[in-house]
Amino acid sequence: MSFQNSVQAQSEFHQLAKETIEKFPVETEFAIGMIIDGKKRFIGFRKTPHGLEQVRNETDVYQIGSITKVMTASILASLANKGKIDLNMDTSQIYDTLYNHEITLKSLANHTSGLNRLPANFAESAIKNQSNPYMNYGQKEFYEFLNSDFELNDIEYNYSNLGYGLLGHSLEKITEKSYEELLQEEIAQPLRMNHTTSNPSKAQNRVKALDAEGYVTAFWTFDAFKGVGGVLSSTSDMLKFLYATTQKTHNGINLSLKETHQISEREAIGLGWHILNTKSGNRWHWQNGAVGGFTSCLVTNPETGNAVVVLSNVSAYHPNMQYIDKLCFDSMQKIEKMSKK
Repeated sequence: MSFQNSVQAQSEFHQLAKETIEKFPVETEFAIGMIIDGKKRFIGFRKTPHGLEQVRNETDVYQIGSITKVMTASILASLANKGKIDLNMDTSQIYDTLYNHEITLKSLANHTSGLNRLPANFAESAIKNQSNPYMNYGQKEFYEFLNSDFELNDIEYNYSNLGYGLLGHSLEKITEKSYEELLQEEIAQPLRMNHTTSNPSKAQNRVKALDAEGYVTAFWTFDAFKGVGGVLSSTSDMLKFLYATTQKTHNGINLSLKETHQISEREAIGLGWHILNTKSGNRWHWQNGAVGGFTSCLVTNPETGNAVVVLSNVSAYHPNMQYIDKLCFDSMQKIEKMSKK
């Protein structure tokens, strides 16, 4: 990209971000990272009572919600690449209670296991603390569900938080390590992602979580379901992760990007990554995340080397939360067009 195009791009990205953040309450923050032709760029905005402020917030920490699933799948793929785990291992080898169901680790990672979105006994725990619904769903509740007589769906693809809860817990049982240990050893440390953790008490420079009205709310706490949405990270770290997808520097991440199941004519899935064949002919890998105080989205094109991540403290319950995805995809579309010039 020429210098002139680079300046124009920066201006357009700023405008996109400004137009989007205006839809949200005061104290909303956006941390945006982009890889354009192999170069990393950051944009940060905070909405104050006096207007918008441009800020340096690429090392501030957000809860990334279901982007955690891509981390969990990458841990699985990293262990498989090292020969420590078989992707086709049946979970009945791990849990005696699942002997009636053929549920492989791979099927958990690509949402083809047939499991429901959430366990049948989740609502009972969630209603105890609606602002932090996963907090009271622990090992006891999880094993009560696994010991119950549950049915699998016949649907080939069914997005499942339950599946990723089971996957994360299975990785812990197989390796006899905690989710945090696996996250650090397989992903964060090799990529020098120093702000990334599943332990909120370890996270520095945490951004305030906001509810739908803009009031400070709790970070969601994940016990049995850490592999679903429990990771915290920064834009700086997420660009390191995305850079690995474009440069193919991490064997586990490389494996996670490979298509494992076709969902529709234009959509497929790898391990954790959703894959979109765009109308302009690009092939994007993406995932988003939404929890009580944060919404996020990332997109990468391993072939062109372009990528975008948007982290925000917009609540999953805000009526305009879908504009975070739109900001991410619109930015990626602009990058792909401009990088060809």
